[in-house]
Amino acid sequence: MKRKSTVPILVLCLALLINLTAGTAVHARMGFHRTPADAGFFSGGDDYDYDPGGWSDYGSSSGDSWSSSDSWSSSSSSGGSESSVFSVIILIIIVILVLRSKRKKGGGTSGSGVYRPTGTTRTIPPQQSAAVADQVRVHDPFFTEAEIREKVANLYVDMQRCWERQDWEPMRAHLTDDLFSQMGRQLNELVTRGQINKMERIAVMDVSLMSFHQDEQFDNLTLRLQTRLVDYTIDRRTGKVVSGDPKREKFMTYDWTMIRTLGTKTTALGLDRKDKATSFNCPHCGAPIDLTQSARCAYCGSIVKATEFDWVLSKIRGVSQRTV
Repeated sequence: MKRKSTVPILVLCLALLINLTAGTAVHARMGFHRTPADAGFFSGGDDYDYDPGGWSDYGSSSGDSWSSSDSWSSSSSSGGSESSVFSVIILIIIVILVLRSKRKKGGGTSGSGVYRPTGTTRTIPPQQSAAVADQVRVHDPFFTEAEIREKVANLYVDMQRCWERQDWEPMRAHLTDDLFSQMGRQLNELVTRGQINKMERIAVMDVSLMSFHQDEQFDNLTLRLQTRLVDYTIDRRTGKVVSGDPKREKFMTYDWTMIRTLGTKTTALGLDRKDKATSFNCPHCGAPIDLTQSARCAYCGSIVKATEFDWVLSKIRGVSQRTV
């Protein structure tokens, strides 16, 4: 009886092994495309958590990240073979564990089969967020925690909308040049494949300040965002869903690093301007520039560095994803 019960499991494992081997050959012949999802492809088919409770090393290399100095790349043949070998090893371990459990007397239940992370993503305490705001105010007396939280939350929503519309130009004034270009190239991948990344029911549930420091050129402010959205991709021509699920919600956590030129101050007007436009003068021709719309001067065509006037997004790190 025991042998009969293990036969289906061994057959299934063998089938998976064959599939993985075939998958290696396929990856060797064609480039691997990550499942496109949200602005920057930080969400995807599998849930993850790179910052379980108590782990504060947000600057580590774990997790997916975009930054002004990084470029996104995916290996085809070498990456595919390494992941397949790793998968085979995991498969062998699973077979051994299953066979051992079958041999145990009174083995108990096998579990639900649902992945449950060992910890939950670390939440930034309000006291820490407020303390970081106090650090910034030492250098910038009119800086407020409420204003930067509102700014970042609005930027997140606007970014997803621009990504869905496949019109990335409005983001130029809010991202560093390198990050704008990198994410723009990634968006072009979707356009080339004739796909549209749809995002619905977007909500920013929390924005907290994590840390602040200054280097030789910039103020650096890192914030943690917790958001919710429905995220899936369709074929532009047919409207058919090609990845994701329009009926499931993703709860995402990101770390964002905002920068601005060292010495930049928040104006007193910023305390009560709410949704008013922020206007500055072009350093090349002196004409007024509306940085809420574009970083390009409408008069002389020059690109103005938004970091000279306000906070801009320099780096995004995907921390966790939970799908329900």
